[in-house]
Amino acid sequence: MRRRAFLAGTGIALAAVSGGCLGRLSDGSVEVTFEQVETGIDADARPEITAEDETILVEGTVAYGSTDCADLELAHARYQRSQERLDLLIAGVDDDVGGGCNDALARQGYRVEATRRGGFRYVSATEHHVQGRVYSAAFEA
Repeated sequence: MRRRAFLAGTGIALAAVSGGCLGRLSDGSVEVTFEQVETGIDADARPEITAEDETILVEGTVAYGSTDCADLELAHARYQRSQERLDLLIAGVDDDVGGGCNDALARQGYRVEATRRGGFRYVSATEHHVQGRVYSAAFEA
């Protein structure tokens, strides 16, 4: 119980939002959507972050595997109220179906949209790809 009070008091919120879902971070001030889309952004490029008023849009493409055992997800979203900071992690996540996995790699585009009344001062987006590759981008107002 004290842990919950601490998290709420510091403005830290964690969420996992998967394909096509709408989520609100636990403090209620940030609304996040994640969807798999075709972006035209190469998997070897950093994510692109744009801002318009109170909304941040993050787009990119992630290479992950295996196509039989994983899916692209917004694996982590954390908002720090004291810094008006949003941190995002997009990754291919094991879907726990068990059984054999193939060696086929997938490349999937995504879009994350986050809205907060008053906007964001800082946003970071990190993509975890196969073979340990990591691409990051940041936006600062």
